[in-house]
Amino acid sequence: MRAALASVAIAIAVPAAIAPVGVQAQTRADFSVSARIVNGCAVALDAGGVVGRIDFGTLPGTASQSVEADLLSGGGTGIAIECTPGATASVSADMGDHASGGERRMGSGTNHIAYRLLLGSGLGEWGTQPVMLSFPAGGSAQRLALKGRAMLTGAHAAGRYSDTVRVTVSW
Repeated sequence: MRAALASVAIAIAVPAAIAPVGVQAQTRADFSVSARIVNGCAVALDAGGVVGRIDFGTLPGTASQSVEADLLSGGGTGIAIECTPGATASVSADMGDHASGGERRMGSGTNHIAYRLLLGSGLGEWGTQPVMLSFPAGGSAQRLALKGRAMLTGAHAAGRYSDTVRVTVSW
């Protein structure tokens, strides 16, 4: 056991004996810091994990009229989108879970109520065509104003009518 300890002591002492006299340790060194920003976008979600809700409220089954309601999301109206400044984004929506014949519909069992999505700023009805948004330098957030219009025909069974529309942002 003593022989092993002596061997270790000699191995440690040898490098110190070889070091030149008067050499000082380096006390300053540089390192680099960097980041790479890539284009990207995100859609803001509310506390329920969705883009927002269009709620037409409680309506009589005998109503024969159009009813409009804004998409409400996180304390505002419309779809909140953030993108890298300088990016251009394409925003599209599918037809929803209950669409038929090119018409969006809310469903309650086998019953349906037709509705449309309307874009703000005079852009008209939103089918599945993409909406282009530009995010200039110095700005990264926009709201795409959106509302729904339900067409009531006066003969709807009682029930909770709903639909789910998926929004896709590409850049």
